[in-house]
Amino acid sequence: MPDGVGDAFTLPTTEQGPDAAPIHNRQVVALERANWEAWPCLERPKAELLRPLPTGSFTVEFPT
Repeated sequence: MPDGVGDAFTLPTTEQGPDAAPIHNRQVVALERANWEAWPCLERPKAELLRPLPTGSFTVEFPT
């Protein structure tokens, strides 16, 4: 890595899935491990990679 260049990351979002719908209209895309290498080069269609996970994949907890 060249001097002065740090690590980078991206945080893709998509429409909300059923777990996020009650609290927001977007959600972070959680790529399944099998898709990690396909994402940077979009080796597969975006619609196949950038989608909400199935119901029950996320748990939402509110502080009391």
